[in-house]
Amino acid sequence: MEDMGKKEDYNLCILIIPPAKRVKRITIPLGFLKITTVSVAALALAIILIFSSILISHKSLKDKYNVKVSEINSLMEENKNKDIKIQQLENEASALYEKSSEIQDKLQELEDIKRQLEKIAGINSSSRGSTLSDKAQSLSVKTLDDIQTLEQTLEQKEKEFKIFIDELEKRLEYLETVPDLWPTKGRLTSTFGSRKDPISKKRDFHSGIDIANSRGTNVWAAARGKVIFSGYKSGYGRLIIIDHKNGYKSYYAHNSKLLAQVGDVVDKGQIIAKMGSTGRSTGSHLHFEIHYNGNPIDPLTILK
Repeated sequence: MEDMGKKEDYNLCILIIPPAKRVKRITIPLGFLKITTVSVAALALAIILIFSSILISHKSLKDKYNVKVSEINSLMEENKNKDIKIQQLENEASALYEKSSEIQDKLQELEDIKRQLEKIAGINSSSRGSTLSDKAQSLSVKTLDDIQTLEQTLEQKEKEFKIFIDELEKRLEYLETVPDLWPTKGRLTSTFGSRKDPISKKRDFHSGIDIANSRGTNVWAAARGKVIFSGYKSGYGRLIIIDHKNGYKSYYAHNSKLLAQVGDVVDKGQIIAKMGSTGRSTGSHLHFEIHYNGNPIDPLTILK
């Protein structure tokens, strides 16, 4: 008599009945089938997990790659801006050197005339404190005529030198009012002229240039002038407009914070705002415009 408590074994039986031939019977133990099913399921799960891990790793590497590319582009743009600034400083240094050389030449010319005058009058370096009239009393009429001619020449040269200095000062003062200083640091992301609008995706006219950087980056005046607008303007966001009193006006838009107020007279390079993304903007950047006699012009033709 069989033990009723004994667990029965179950098998999977497959019958193959070919025509006119002996029936074939294949028996597969159910335990083996379960083990195979579990193994296949485990293998499939392992493949899915590995594939998912590869996808996640690939996405992470791609994100890191994009970040590095962005950093490299930012560094390249920053290096380009530094090269531009260095070139600007070199040009300014060269201009100042030329002006300094010209001033030295004129001073030397005046000094030569004075020495020539002293030589004719019989004045040496140890007696420069003596008056010209004391020495001139013993000179001939011809010598006195020569001295008078040199004195007139000296006066003329001194007048020319004064005019030259005045013109130089006016020129330097004018250059301080030309908006040729880059108004911030960052990457040049959009130029002047026709472009595809980043919001409407349609062709549109861009009246300035865009310089992108992080929120809070310093924005400074491109030249000396008077602030004629400081506030919020549709499209521009927080905006500052500076009148440079020479036909030029400069616009600084999308700022997060305005530091200069209407009526302020700002110097070239003075911080006037903090970069942001106010108004019609897709990210933190400065929209910079230069207007000449009421019309927008390409800032890149002026910026050094």
